[in-house]
Amino acid sequence: MWSINLDKVGSNKPMRFLKSHRFSGRAAAIVGLFLFVFLPFKIGKTDCGIGVRTHENYSLVHLDLFAWQSDYAPYLMGYQVIGDIYALQSRQRDAQRDDNIGEWRDRFCDIPDSSDIEKLLYKATLDELAELRDAAAMRRRDVYFQLEYNSFAQVLKQNGCKETIDYLIFAKRCEPFCLKKTDWKADQPRDVADMQHWISIGKQQFLATKSHFLRLRYLYQMVRLAHYAHDYAAVLQIWDEFLPKMQRIQSIINYWALAHRAGALHALGRRAEAAYLFAVVFRYCPSKRRQAFESFDIKTEAEFQQCLGFCKTSTERAAIYAVRASRDNAKALEDMLEIYKLDPKNEHLDMLLIRETLRLEKILLGADFRRQRYDAATMQKTLNYAARLTEFVRAVADQNVVRKPALWRTTEGYLRLLNGDVRGALVTLLRAKQAAAGDQMLIEQIENYTLAAKIVGLQIIDIQSDSTISLLRSSNAFASDPDFDGLIKEKMGVLFQARGDFGAAYLSNGSIGEMQENPSLELIENLIRFCQKPNKTLLEKELTTTGNRTIEADLWDLKGRYFLMRFQLEAAAQAFENVPANLRFKQFSPFSDRIRDCVNCPSSDTSGLTDRLSFTKTMLDLEFNARALGNAPQAAPYNYKLALGYYNMTFFGNSSGLADAHRSGLTWQRINQGRNVFPVKNNLFGNVELLDCSVARTYFEKTRQLADNSDRELAARAAFWVAKCDQNLFFISTENRYRTGSKLIPDLPPQYRQHFDLLKNYYAATNFYKQAQSECKYFRFYTAR
Repeated sequence: MWSINLDKVGSNKPMRFLKSHRFSGRAAAIVGLFLFVFLPFKIGKTDCGIGVRTHENYSLVHLDLFAWQSDYAPYLMGYQVIGDIYALQSRQRDAQRDDNIGEWRDRFCDIPDSSDIEKLLYKATLDELAELRDAAAMRRRDVYFQLEYNSFAQVLKQNGCKETIDYLIFAKRCEPFCLKKTDWKADQPRDVADMQHWISIGKQQFLATKSHFLRLRYLYQMVRLAHYAHDYAAVLQIWDEFLPKMQRIQSIINYWALAHRAGALHALGRRAEAAYLFAVVFRYCPSKRRQAFESFDIKTEAEFQQCLGFCKTSTERAAIYAVRASRDNAKALEDMLEIYKLDPKNEHLDMLLIRETLRLEKILLGADFRRQRYDAATMQKTLNYAARLTEFVRAVADQNVVRKPALWRTTEGYLRLLNGDVRGALVTLLRAKQAAAGDQMLIEQIENYTLAAKIVGLQIIDIQSDSTISLLRSSNAFASDPDFDGLIKEKMGVLFQARGDFGAAYLSNGSIGEMQENPSLELIENLIRFCQKPNKTLLEKELTTTGNRTIEADLWDLKGRYFLMRFQLEAAAQAFENVPANLRFKQFSPFSDRIRDCVNCPSSDTSGLTDRLSFTKTMLDLEFNARALGNAPQAAPYNYKLALGYYNMTFFGNSSGLADAHRSGLTWQRINQGRNVFPVKNNLFGNVELLDCSVARTYFEKTRQLADNSDRELAARAAFWVAKCDQNLFFISTENRYRTGSKLIPDLPPQYRQHFDLLKNYYAATNFYKQAQSECKYFRFYTAR
């Protein structure tokens, strides 16, 4: 086997994947994919449903500090980000194509234009290449008109480069067998016999070719064909037979061919040797780096040790440790120790250092005050690992032999913070700042870590801490990273909770808007008292202020709706009285009388519009008059209007917003679950829906009984509304198997159909009955049976 001397191959120029100076866990979706994907610690269940809020992931690490300055970054920083990074890269360049074009241009002394080389290599047809071959053989003949102004074609023609053109024709014939299949060709097998024919032709042309540059490319085309034909033994046979017949030259094709040899070895079960070769390709060939990284496959420690045995230099061994360290469930610290022993200035160390920091940051940042998704065993395991990593990082920083000692000292400071040692973190970060003099990006990173340590170190909320927090929030570091806002709010929430202000604790990282969907009376009352607290600190004023006013009016409105949801009219009215008149702008039409429910239809009678306070007072007056008149027929209209108000404020009515801040259409899909509070993502309380029509039904039935002898039209109308209430009671019952959107009319069980039968049997002669028959197909269906 040909042994490649890796130490003589120069490192590749770095390519910058991302231009943004600042990375944020919430702002960069690409990096967000891999911040935690390799963490070998147990992850808790996904947060969802009532009573939980999705866990925010904060990251204070500036990845631009070094990570995107290297082609190795997407691999060593996180496996699953490869596709995203290459998707980003592919919009900018095709690495394999560009490298190939560059090598051809270098071969011809930079004379032909790169775009002309690309056209000839990738776009020229076989006929055009054949015409060029004839022109090169007869140098006086003009080049085919399609290539007349192609500088690469002219160079080949003028210099009579027949061997080169013969190779280009051969490569063009091989290409269809090696292209990725499109979906419509996916089931079509490759013509192996034809591929073997062209391998045979390649062998002949290899031996007939004098140029070792071209011989290497013929070798690549042959092993490539054999690989795609799944003749892995042939790959090795071709390699062993033809490699000794050529001189070793510097070329990217060495690594392209080597990747196919590695793939064949892997397919034949020689996994350790294959992994070694893939690591070689990963280390030195950017255009095949992704393929090599994904193909590196070591299952056991014995295989890994065997793989190390193939290495010729410490650089090769360090590369293999680095690839393993980036894999899922990797023992990265142990691999970093080995890399450090082999090559302390290895650039992979810096990337693995930050990768491990990101993994620990995900779990440990603010672990003493942030809500955790991890059990005690996971937390302890993480802390133990963090302590070991911190000790290693400290020792490396002390020895001062790595590429960026100040980076390691800086990371030591942050790791101490993640370990819960705030004082030690601040001292270490101060040392790091002295060591980083002149490195502005690193100094900014140190300032971020220092700010995080000061936030984590806050112990109490009072007048003094109020000014401290204001100072922290006014710093440049705070403004540079949106994650600090969430972090400090969570910390403040815990401090408020500790002193008994659970309302302020909620406001620190929650909102009035979130409470709207299912108000908590205890929280509302606590927040009202908090708003009314005299001599509030600046921080407390900020929490209780929206725009140019306090949130107290919103809380009273919320409290009123809480009681209205429970049909407690007097308590609701008392709460609504505290809402200033200029803020009672929402208008409803709860007394509209429609045969068909229409939750979003505006009322044509603007005189019936009312705000929440006026509605509540009207309902109280109606209730008083209805009670005063007792069972007299004159009480029927009062009971009927009360019933309309109670019905229309439910989920099924046109004024559900009187009590319910969020009427969700999704409720229809789960209305029969036997509950009225439904989970909402990122909402601690869930969403409550007013599904109870029983109060309205009581008043409608009383109306029917009172008006039965004196006003048959009103009695029929009331009976119809009772029937609608019964239908809704069926919808919310667990007996309901009807699904919204069905073209079928729900088949009501007999106990829910009694008032439809009553209408047909006793009120069929009324005008209302005829009107309902014409307007409501449900009514026609139920009364026709």
